[in-house]
Amino acid sequence: MLPHILLLGVFSFWASSVFCADELIHHKLNVGLDPAEHQLKVIDQITLPSADLADPIFYLHRGLQPRSSTPGVKILPVKQNPSVMVEAFKLVLPADTTSFSITYKGTLYHPLEGYGKEQARGFRDTPGVISEEGVYLAGGSYWYPEFDTQTRLRFDLSVKLPKGWQSVSQGEYLSVDNQAHWHSPQPQQEIYLMAARFTQYTRQSDGPTAMVFLREPDEALAHKYLEATDRYLAMYASLLGDYPYQKFALVENFWETGFGMPSFTLLGSSVIRLPFILSSSYPHEILHNWWGNGVYVDYATGNWSEGLTAYLADHLIKEQQGQGAAYRQQSLQKYTDYAAKDRDFPLLEFRGRHSSASEAVGYGKALMLFHMLRRELGDDVFSRGLRAFYKQFQFKTASYEDIRKAFEEATGQSLADYFNQWIQRVGAPALALSNADNEKTTEGYRLSFRLQQKQMNNTYHLRVPVAVTLEGQDKAWQTDIVMNQKEQDYELNLPAKPLRIDIDPEFDLFRKLAREETPAAFSELFGSQQMLVVLPADADADLLKAYEAFAADLQKMGPDNVVIKRDDELESLPQDQAVALMGWSNRFYNDFATALDDYEVSLQGEGVTIAGEALSKKDLSLALTARRSDGEKLPISFIASALPEALPGLGRKLPHYHKYSYLAFTGVEPQNQLKGRWPVTHSPMTVLLEGSAEQAELSKRQALVQPPAEFDANRMMETVRFLSGLN
Repeated sequence: MLPHILLLGVFSFWASSVFCADELIHHKLNVGLDPAEHQLKVIDQITLPSADLADPIFYLHRGLQPRSSTPGVKILPVKQNPSVMVEAFKLVLPADTTSFSITYKGTLYHPLEGYGKEQARGFRDTPGVISEEGVYLAGGSYWYPEFDTQTRLRFDLSVKLPKGWQSVSQGEYLSVDNQAHWHSPQPQQEIYLMAARFTQYTRQSDGPTAMVFLREPDEALAHKYLEATDRYLAMYASLLGDYPYQKFALVENFWETGFGMPSFTLLGSSVIRLPFILSSSYPHEILHNWWGNGVYVDYATGNWSEGLTAYLADHLIKEQQGQGAAYRQQSLQKYTDYAAKDRDFPLLEFRGRHSSASEAVGYGKALMLFHMLRRELGDDVFSRGLRAFYKQFQFKTASYEDIRKAFEEATGQSLADYFNQWIQRVGAPALALSNADNEKTTEGYRLSFRLQQKQMNNTYHLRVPVAVTLEGQDKAWQTDIVMNQKEQDYELNLPAKPLRIDIDPEFDLFRKLAREETPAAFSELFGSQQMLVVLPADADADLLKAYEAFAADLQKMGPDNVVIKRDDELESLPQDQAVALMGWSNRFYNDFATALDDYEVSLQGEGVTIAGEALSKKDLSLALTARRSDGEKLPISFIASALPEALPGLGRKLPHYHKYSYLAFTGVEPQNQLKGRWPVTHSPMTVLLEGSAEQAELSKRQALVQPPAEFDANRMMETVRFLSGLN
């Protein structure tokens, strides 16, 4: 993820779509940091482009009191609202002066704060902070003069810090006279400066340098990231073109983040130690150096980088593991649960993630746009278009229109209608299958069926995958059909008797899923517009108090309207809203148990058995969700714990498990023991023509690029010898 803070500070400086070498501002910064006092002191030697910049305006964090020692240079304050954290200044320069010095110092300290619905997922942010925990300074911190022009910048940065501290920034690391220097010759949109008491690990190679900065020494962890860095840089270079920077660094942050900056990523302490991060978030942040930090985003016309990065990282990794269809199903379910109601918006309006709904559109819909484009063009042409786009726009600002033109050049055909349909429109197609029948013919069988687009808005032009299971054949008969009307009838001539038809069986289309196509998941609960939380009135005082606090946390997890009641205040459960039941003694527990009739679950007695796994209730915290059989089949969830102390931790963790149907945790600080999704048993996109035929095997697909080798004995020994030499 590109840092959320980018949108707060430097958006207005990214309008230019054309870069010329002589338009760059150059900063030569000499920075001293005093974390204990939250202060910085800076001497910035600035060189402006040779182009005429009459009385330029620059912005700086309030209270830094800039001065210039360059003869004839004047810095004049511009009147503005004193409540804003940024001050504006007009720079008066002598004729023909393009290089001058600005000195400033002061306090820069904004404590971390949660924002929006993302607070429930533990997301916090700051415009900038200098503290004893660490230093985080970005463009939005206004810690260096930012000019009110459309120019980008290059910089050289020297940093003086307390003993034991190290800094991290973009570009190449140089150590001169025991002082850290960062050299960034590539055009940048802003300057980052991170610092803390790091232990640094570095591995040189013929390509980019791999670096790791940890807050506590951990050679084994560093080795994993150094190895992974080399693998992913090689994989993406083979797919897209050369990596654009001299190094890539993993930097451990002092709060939980998943930020991708040019040439490094800033990840939280807990995040980097999660076992799955090396094959999920980490390649995502590395890839941002091609998309977002290598080719810049024209935010005014939509942030395309998160969707493309999600497709070529998160989705690609799952595709390499044979789980691409499941990933797409979960992405479409997230869109359906969070955004497909009144929270939807066009991709052209996506700037950055600030809620689950904005993520479902900006990441999920966008990645499906690229997936469908790939299926339309084929892997070779799709890859060629990506490489051409990257080569043409490296260190330039690009839009969806620029992406379209790059693929049009690769294909020689117009893609205007395709892009307009998916980036300008709100909503998604919703398909319905009906009238499926078959008859014997002289040459085999004829299968007929009807497809409808049920959405309220205009018709979409779709290429719909179809899979037919045939009698006596292990492999499915597959094809794509074109749909450009609200309702169309189709006939397929088949070589054998059809037993079953599946529409879009691998979730290749961006569409609003029918409820029965997906298992119940907590995303349905969090995405609901109204939720009733029912507390167990007869629970003991400590447990009831813990449930009340948990219910209050649910109000922050996404639902628009949450009502909390005790079970003795209700005669029955309403049918027109989602319900979350708390506690084993809840009077309405049987309503939930009825919703589990189709699944392999036993919650009786002293233990719990789910999907064949048996667990004791003794120190168990359980969260399950299903759908009611009455009314609109809205979600009904059940959350129970034997430990009041465990419920705060469960409340923190549950939003991160939104794609699951059932979860089991143990201990006071809940540790996950079991997670999973209920099976889908009655998809309306499937029609059984005879009996209860299982779906035949679908054609195997190749990943867009093969995964990098995970183990190289020679490289491992090289790293072991290097790390041993640090002691």
